[in-house]
Amino acid sequence: TAKASREEFEKIYCTDVISIKTNKKTIRKDKKDRVFATEEAKYEAIIEEVKESQKKKQPVLIGTTSIEKSERLSQKLSQNNLKHNVLNAKKYKEEAEIVKEAGRAGKITIATNMAGRGTNILLGGASGNFKDHKKVANAGGLKVIGTEKNDSRRVDEQLRGRSGRQGEVGESVFY
Repeated sequence: TAKASREEFEKIYCTDVISIKTNKKTIRKDKKDRVFATEEAKYEAIIEEVKESQKKKQPVLIGTTSIEKSERLSQKLSQNNLKHNVLNAKKYKEEAEIVKEAGRAGKITIATNMAGRGTNILLGGASGNFKDHKKVANAGGLKVIGTEKNDSRRVDEQLRGRSGRQGEVGESVFY
């Protein structure tokens, strides 16, 4: 992801950026960005996409750009009876544990840009149970939804990269 900010790294940190091939081929499905005329229409579409994933028990990680937006989306999910976790620096002590379980079947997790860094999301959850892993893989793997583009393409790529790690299935879409 640093490649998108190559100039910044060279100029500020006086360091080179090189690309290293992934250990396993990426098979994640990156959908085209979806654009809406109003923010309300965008949120309605996100809720519908989450509902579709819930039918398959596919875990969903939703990236927001601010605490305010994560709380607004949380309210809309609650209004639709969609149980979820919110990571927005208010639960920093529990953050790593919540992120570790974000890959469980049917889990919905909302995270701001910095939430959960350094914790890998395993399909099926942290237990590493093969049956749980297979169930989530068959549902399409972790779905990442970006509620909007960030100021930095690198941050968008980091969010997208939470899905489909190490040759796993997954998908991503930005609104």
